[in-house]
Amino acid sequence: MSKIIVDQIQKTGGTAFTMPSTDGSANSTLQTDGAGNLSFAAPASTPSSVPDDDYRMIGSLVSSSSRQNVYSTGQWTSSGPWTTYYHSWQDTNSRIQGVNMAMGDGYPDDGTTTQNFYVEDGMHNESRHWSFAHNSRMGFYNKDYFEYDNETSQYSGCVWRMIPFRNTTSSSITRSLGFYCSAYNNDYGGASIYSFTPSYSSGTTYANVTGGTWTDIDQETSSGTQTNFGTKSVTIPANTTIVLFVNSSTVYQTTYRMKNTNMVYNLHSFCPNTGDIVCDIRMLHSLKQSRIISAGYTSDNFYKIYNNCADLFGDR
Repeated sequence: MSKIIVDQIQKTGGTAFTMPSTDGSANSTLQTDGAGNLSFAAPASTPSSVPDDDYRMIGSLVSSSSRQNVYSTGQWTSSGPWTTYYHSWQDTNSRIQGVNMAMGDGYPDDGTTTQNFYVEDGMHNESRHWSFAHNSRMGFYNKDYFEYDNETSQYSGCVWRMIPFRNTTSSSITRSLGFYCSAYNNDYGGASIYSFTPSYSSGTTYANVTGGTWTDIDQETSSGTQTNFGTKSVTIPANTTIVLFVNSSTVYQTTYRMKNTNMVYNLHSFCPNTGDIVCDIRMLHSLKQSRIISAGYTSDNFYKIYNNCADLFGDR
């Protein structure tokens, strides 16, 4: 087999290109420095389908159910898959169940059909539905619901909103964020605000998350109220993404008619144009699209959404 050995290549009257003296690694590409010197380099990364974070883009995930105490009532096929669920989220068990409902399935480890979903169970309900802010506010106020399941004033539906906020700086940031939520029928149909902050085995990236801390911010258990919680302090550690939960319930108006308010405001000062706090768009996609393989109806595996984000959309 013939071969040509050269130090340079040149087309008549064109630029002389100096060849690299050694081979590159597997799948390397040949590049120029713009002055005729060629070298091998790693191939450019494939463009991500997820846009970069930016203070001009703030989104959330919304799930809802037509039922109130979605876990412990006979509205499941039996008396409920586990234990009483409080939408005001005052205990660990309710948080586990609420996260499962927010992620679209209250019984995620059921490989059969022995229990029902009870999220996205009405034509007006949604499961892991994107909702974005226009400027300072996000969500809805007094949204009308027509509930065949709720004929009288005994029941309400539940709404869960998840917002991934990221602190891009090297210092912890605490700021005020406003909340306006409806609550109905005490704990079962209450309202609540709280956050998940990840913890790490080593390092501080998505891939290193092995657990986390839940922080209660506020809750409402009064019946039939549209509650303006006002502004509440939300803390985000340095270089960290938290997931903020904003939960409301539908308020009975008259037969089959309900209204729900689930609104976040004051975003213009919580996420200013300095970009120090942004919506984590990678995590927003992970919350919407990824499945937590080991999710169970009695176990808190929500932290694995961070590991999924690392694998699917890139670690950081």
